Amino acid sequence: MRKALLIIWGALALSCQPQESVDVLCTTSIVADAAKHLLPEEIKVESLMHSNIDPHSYKPVESDVAKLSNARIILHNGLHLEGKMVEILEKLGTQKPVHAMSSALQSHDLIEVGPNTDDPHIWFDLQLWDRCVGELAMFLIDQFPEHRQAIEWNTMDYFSELVQAHDEMIRASNKVPDSLRAMVTAHDAFSYFGRAYGIEVHGLQGISTAAEFGINDMSTSAQFILDHHLTTIFAETSVNPKSIQALQEAVAQKGGQVTIGTPLYSDALGPQGTPEATLLGAFQHNTNAILKSFE
Repeated sequence: MRKALLIIWGALALSCQPQESVDVLCTTSIVADAAKHLLPEEIKVESLMHSNIDPHSYKPVESDVAKLSNARIILHNGLHLEGKMVEILEKLGTQKPVHAMSSALQSHDLIEVGPNTDDPHIWFDLQLWDRCVGELAMFLIDQFPEHRQAIEWNTMDYFSELVQAHDEMIRASNKVPDSLRAMVTAHDAFSYFGRAYGIEVHGLQGISTAAEFGINDMSTSAQFILDHHLTTIFAETSVNPKSIQALQEAVAQKGGQVTIGTPLYSDALGPQGTPEATLLGAFQHNTNAILKSFE
């Protein structure tokens, strides 16, 4: 707590100096993508964490907190996705509007992974994210009432895109036999995706990449691959690939063989200027890779 407060005090000192302001500052690229879809272009939206940044282990520096202090409003995922920023976000929430995307959901919507701990990776269940976007739209209208009509129109357009992508994945997944619908990833970021689209998902690490995995995790994951006759396992763009490479070797030691597929987008989107820089672009990239692995 003391360290977090020192960072805040240092940042507040920096914020007294002239700095470029931003209307909406988002913690992750995923949250920023939602805000950009809803808001008109004249409202400046930025992401604190850029592509391929792991929010679980992200440590804000003084300049980051200065940006947060200078932002008009702050958007974040919540559910402790931004694990090392929780105290800072709570502090700033007493000073300015701060909105968590996950606040739109109820406890029965969430996947519990431990005592008082829910999985924060809500965005790849597009129906859940649709509801989060709806709550975000109401929050943004409160903050920018002069842009109500544009936000409402943009929200309806985005709803249509989310519904279309969700329905297409449901149809594609239903064409795959139940016995083939299983996947292994670097960390447990796809449980909501698996629940929504009927896929059994196993992560080598837990919901946070900050957690260590042990010999038992490696052995269990390797056995899962063999039991489900998987031919492909997935690294993630925001996670060090060494863990998946080690898992590939563990499978080989058990007499099996598995390839490492195209890295999936999990906790961060792709670089600006690429299709994967949007949630729906990353979703399409992931579903193409996952469905191909079922063949």
